[in-house]
Amino acid sequence: MRFSVRASLLVSVLLAIGPLAFAKDQVSAGYQRGTVLKVERQEVLSPDMCCYSGTDTPLQTQSYAFDITVRVGCTDYEGRYETPFDYFPSAFSSGKPVQVRPTKNDLYFETPIWSDGRVPIVHRANDRSGPCGVNTDSH
Repeated sequence: MRFSVRASLLVSVLLAIGPLAFAKDQVSAGYQRGTVLKVERQEVLSPDMCCYSGTDTPLQTQSYAFDITVRVGCTDYEGRYETPFDYFPSAFSSGKPVQVRPTKNDLYFETPIWSDGRVPIVHRANDRSGPCGVNTDSH
């Protein structure tokens, strides 16, 4: 009797977890291998227009922007990630491979610590050199 209760409990747990594991595979399916070309950090000071400080000096907030350039296939994507924290995952270092899913307006990254991270695209360019360029040799 105990064995059948344990077996049915195990089957129930596996049936509950199975669709979740499949869904995770489906999300990762659209990702491609890309290479980080460069990451640049910038401090951004922006005036805060909401409040009056009692002086003529405008209030400012400090945030950070990280411009990341990634090559996927023959296209270079530049995205800008803005955050109030002076931190960007170390998985994004020049020359490192990353899993990326480019869309029309955004790049989505899949890393161990940043699952489905979104970075808006600010520029894209096609590489026309090397194996990506059109073969213009005439024989």
